[in-house]
Amino acid sequence: MEQIAEAAGVARTTGRLVQPEEVAALVAYLASPFAGSTTGADHLIDGGAVKTA
Repeated sequence: MEQIAEAAGVARTTGRLVQPEEVAALVAYLASPFAGSTTGADHLIDGGAVKTA
């Protein structure tokens, strides 16, 4: 898995691949009442691999 992260360029960000539990935590939050005021948002769980301005 480390070789995959390095090949994908993730090593220069967090140094690891995203874990399924991290995605599940965001999904659980978005499905909860706590996210009731969240509208029109994009959520990237990529450890900073995608550069945004």
